[in-house]
Amino acid sequence: DGYRIQIAVGGGKAVLRTRSGLDWTDRFPALAKQAATWPDGVIDGELCALNPDHMPDFSALQAAISDGRTDALVYFAFDLLFEGDEDLRPKPLSHRKARLQAYCDRVGPAGPSLRYVDHFASSGETVLLSACRMDLEGVISKKLDAPYKAGRSATWLKSKCRGRDEVVIGGWSSEGGARLRSLLVGVQDEGGLRYRGRVGTGFSAA
Repeated sequence: DGYRIQIAVGGGKAVLRTRSGLDWTDRFPALAKQAATWPDGVIDGELCALNPDHMPDFSALQAAISDGRTDALVYFAFDLLFEGDEDLRPKPLSHRKARLQAYCDRVGPAGPSLRYVDHFASSGETVLLSACRMDLEGVISKKLDAPYKAGRSATWLKSKCRGRDEVVIGGWSSEGGARLRSLLVGVQDEGGLRYRGRVGTGFSAA
């Protein structure tokens, strides 16, 4: 429930790029400063904001970026594409994960925003049900023997907990007049517009 970010570290510098290749280094100065001290390599992961229960909160992430308050964001690393000059992409995922865990261990205290994402070699259905009970977005299932390939691939599958619905925006609620807290939405039925609830936005007042 965050933004996919790849971090390239080399020569005492770090560059943060989005999934589409945009350079977002300037948007996350604290993470970029940390990552510049890490060993050379290219890490793939997800940048998230955590709520008070330590759960990912996408609205909070959007608000943090909009307000320029990104120091507390957490980078969850799930793949290592290069280590130094070595291209790990042809290696199986199991090998890359082991190398990533060792990489994160070496970073240690130099990476307070860096967290290694462990994997569960168990029933995908069981893990998905647990994720949904925790109100997470879903799970990614990957083949442990697969090499890394950019873009969509048959070697991984995204399973979401949350469904989608088409709604009408009828209004909004605010918090102290400083920010839009949520949208108030409804659906059309035989009796007219029926209220369905609130939707978080992450919008700032501007």
